[in-house]
Amino acid sequence: MNAFDRNIRTALPDAIEAEQALLGAIMVNADAYWRVAGFLKAEHFCEDIHGLIYSTIGTMVNEGRSVNPITIKPYLPADQMIGDMTIFAYVVKLVAEAVTVVNAYDYGRAIIEIWSRRKLISAAQDLDALARNMPIDMTPEKIIAATADRLTLIAQEGNERAASLKYGVLLPRAIDRVARENTEASALIPWFLPEVTQVAGDIRRGNLIGFMSDSGGGKTSFSLQQTRHAAIAGFRSAFFSIEITDEEAALQAAAQASRISLGRLDAFTLNSKEKTDIEAEMMKAMDIPFDIVPFADCSLTDIKIKIEAMKKSVGLDLVIIDHAKMINLPGKPGELFAERVNALYRGLKAIAKQLNVAIVILIQRNEEWKARMKTGGSPRPMMGDAYGGSSVRQSLDVWFSLYRPEPILKEAIPNERNDAKRDELIRKYDASRGMAYLINHKRRRGEPGQQQTIRFEAEFTLFSSPLAELPPAFEGMGF
Repeated sequence: MNAFDRNIRTALPDAIEAEQALLGAIMVNADAYWRVAGFLKAEHFCEDIHGLIYSTIGTMVNEGRSVNPITIKPYLPADQMIGDMTIFAYVVKLVAEAVTVVNAYDYGRAIIEIWSRRKLISAAQDLDALARNMPIDMTPEKIIAATADRLTLIAQEGNERAASLKYGVLLPRAIDRVARENTEASALIPWFLPEVTQVAGDIRRGNLIGFMSDSGGGKTSFSLQQTRHAAIAGFRSAFFSIEITDEEAALQAAAQASRISLGRLDAFTLNSKEKTDIEAEMMKAMDIPFDIVPFADCSLTDIKIKIEAMKKSVGLDLVIIDHAKMINLPGKPGELFAERVNALYRGLKAIAKQLNVAIVILIQRNEEWKARMKTGGSPRPMMGDAYGGSSVRQSLDVWFSLYRPEPILKEAIPNERNDAKRDELIRKYDASRGMAYLINHKRRRGEPGQQQTIRFEAEFTLFSSPLAELPPAFEGMGF
């Protein structure tokens, strides 16, 4: 039997002295406030009264008002005692004992560091309690995910809000990185077609690339080709399959590589040559650094945990996620939908940057193009067609669309009652068969608005470069 109570816990760390020194420094010289205002908030203070004083000072400084014990006295609780001192006497004492304003930034960092440690202790205690007494509606995986979310928020609040480097330190590092990336082939991940490179540029680690298409437009086929191509080029690549099963994704990739109809492979009605080809692909697949990761239910935390685990265990260069609409949105159900979607893209961008992995997120186009088409407008992809609207572009380093008019025209023909218009649709449909367009919406490195034409072989769900001169795009004809 232990001779002590297991529930006795040591006192939490605090930054009382740093808080007192910072508040005194700011009231001596209000300029000290701007050295910490960018990262320090009232809730970071251990003592609530210190947080209140800091918040009051901040409001007054922002309004251009003078800050000293006399001017802030009316905004502090007059009846509150701190030990045997009134709050006014305590504030006067803070000013009298202020030594220097030079160290204001260091005081602020000390305060937020202690805040982070206290939050970590709280998270650890909650984790311990949940693990020991797990509610019936929880699972270990859910507890891990919730704890990971808390730790991520603590890390971002404690570090990223104050992270900064001088221009003179950053510039040489940035020049060295871009020089290395542009001289070393291994630094840039290639697209599987030169036309994609012309539209989107090379794939760079740390970037978030948005790839948009219609439902059934071929974005999964395109992405599987890309993942396999990058893996064959020596880059560890992963296809995160949320919409289809991992076996469906593997069969589709094999059908593309072997030029076998997916339907025939799925039914396994293969001739002798096709069987030989698929066996050869099976042997080759053993040595390709190409992973297919299935998800039944998926959140940002799930994605980060999986990417981080793969990065540490086997290495990882490229992740393609199919697709954004299948990921559980961060935030609360009552919050604005657009803001929650934007938070999803911001989270993916943070993961790509933090783990130095290129992420391609597939974006399913909404059906606003159908309304445009009915009024004589173009069904061609526009930024507003994205899941979450055009504002998602803020978090994307590159954003381009795959556009195939063929299925759109095929669907429109039976619904057109005007003979002349139906004949025109049929003519356009015949001209569009086997064609696809890559349209750029945003590109940090390079000019946006670029377009390239590629081929689509529906039998093998395979994209390829044009074999010969193709008809021009349907610009000016509504397509």
